[in-house]
Amino acid sequence: MTSKNEVAANLRKRAGVLTRASRFFYSKSTLLTALMATAVFVGYLLLFLTGKGVAFEVANSSVRSLGTSLGFGQAEILAFLSERSDQMISAYVEYQVWDTLFAVIYGVMYVAWVSVLFKLYSHKVGILNLLPFGQVIFDWLENLALAALSHQYLTDGTISPSIALVASTFSAIKWGFSLLVYGVILVGIVLQIVRAVKRRSRR
Repeated sequence: MTSKNEVAANLRKRAGVLTRASRFFYSKSTLLTALMATAVFVGYLLLFLTGKGVAFEVANSSVRSLGTSLGFGQAEILAFLSERSDQMISAYVEYQVWDTLFAVIYGVMYVAWVSVLFKLYSHKVGILNLLPFGQVIFDWLENLALAALSHQYLTDGTISPSIALVASTFSAIKWGFSLLVYGVILVGIVLQIVRAVKRRSRR
């Protein structure tokens, strides 16, 4: 049986890992690296991921892609799957793999931007720059759940209501993190503008 001391030690160890990772990104992130990460993000999205999505695209579909929906339930999942062929559903499952890599790319990009914007305030905000990885984790979990539902539908033409609920919940949390990240970046931009104005007024 794990003792309270062992649990506390494990928590401290994990906190130490997060702190070191946060400091790494604060120290390595610059405007140039953030711009480079953004270029990789845009390039991967436009030149690769969008093309992968064409394989399961249905004209005038009510649900073009579940992962990009702000919310979906069992009915939306069934509608998405039922209007696609087995080959298209298989392509959608494969798409989840490439979307998982996309999550890493946008996660690093957002971490870089938050690190740049809050570098001067890192002693106050701590591991805030790692917030985007929360979105990445729940994006991965959503992808796993959607892939599982797709495999089940290909096997017997049904989906599990419980897994559908889990996928929907992961999606909602993912978008919640996304809004938080955008909010943090907006605050960071405002802080940088205020700082620049103050520096000008002192001259």
